[in-house]
Amino acid sequence: MPPARKARTRLLKPSQAIHALHPQVPKNEVIHALRERVKELTALHSTVCVLQDDQLTTSEVLDRIVRLIPPAWQYPEITAGRVLLGDCESRTPGFRRTRWLQACDFRVSPELSGRVEVYYLKKMPPESEGPFLAEERNLINSLADMLRVYFERKLASRALLDAHKDLEKRVKERTAELQKLNTALKAEVRERELRQKEILSYQEKLRGLSAELILTEERERREIATDLHDVIGQTLAMAKMKTGALRGLCAGPDAAGGLKDLTSFIDEAILATRSLTFQLASPILYELGLESALERLAEDTRKRHGLRVDFSGDGKNKPLPTETSVLIFKAVRELLMNAVKHAKATVVRVRVRRAAGKIAVTVRDNGRGFTAGAAAG
Repeated sequence: MPPARKARTRLLKPSQAIHALHPQVPKNEVIHALRERVKELTALHSTVCVLQDDQLTTSEVLDRIVRLIPPAWQYPEITAGRVLLGDCESRTPGFRRTRWLQACDFRVSPELSGRVEVYYLKKMPPESEGPFLAEERNLINSLADMLRVYFERKLASRALLDAHKDLEKRVKERTAELQKLNTALKAEVRERELRQKEILSYQEKLRGLSAELILTEERERREIATDLHDVIGQTLAMAKMKTGALRGLCAGPDAAGGLKDLTSFIDEAILATRSLTFQLASPILYELGLESALERLAEDTRKRHGLRVDFSGDGKNKPLPTETSVLIFKAVRELLMNAVKHAKATVVRVRVRRAAGKIAVTVRDNGRGFTAGAAAG
């Protein structure tokens, strides 16, 4: 547009200016569109004024907003409006629902939603959205969004006020409780100090009883092992000797073969008795000490289960209390059994070391492990 024409346009009335910029649009249409925009802006401005009054109730807000709807739409005389929020509802006079509806939903909170509805009471010429203008869609969306923001703010303010009152109440109650608790706590501390002394005394007694129980159990196991060795072992040995003597007296091949099988069974029973005797109570543990007993345990496990068990000791003297030696021996034996039964290991390494007055026993295998989740389950 030439500069002179631009200058003249600025001196014209708004409707004349728009018509000058768009001469192809009829002037009456330009004026109509301008009036519609003014109505929409007026509705938005009036809505802002209503929502600035924090003293209004929800019903009063909805009543005032719904009265702004008909004048803002293209056909005010046949326009009906309704605004809903939760269980609260406001309608224009003569409201009724028709099929010519323009609506917009809004949500204030997960539990509270609302809706703005505009109805034409009779059929009108088609526009962008049924009989409604595209600008009217923007307007109803804006109204719904303004209501959403307003009621969100009111809910937040109410929640903040309630929280403040509740906090003051809780502070007072908590202060009184703390004063009582402080008095009770002092008394409880004194009582706990007395109980702690009693617990320490009981723990000392329990450790003594536990050690005594271990020694008693071990003595019983040794007695059973001794009986196995002295009675059953000797009996089996005598039976083997007698069977050997009988083999020389039997001429028949069948009898000789049977005695040979019997001798084999007796040999197996003797080996089983020796193994059971060692499992019940290793005599080496008491005669030669922990390191020798663990070495013998490794050898016995290798023979019985067919896996490779490597034992490594430092050869240093390791004098330990009997109950401590027994506990370590039992723990290593249990670890070896776990490697055989559960880990399906083929190689196990047992290592014994003494350093700084302490005993370190390590058992490692190449078996399958388990995840932390499986262990927790």
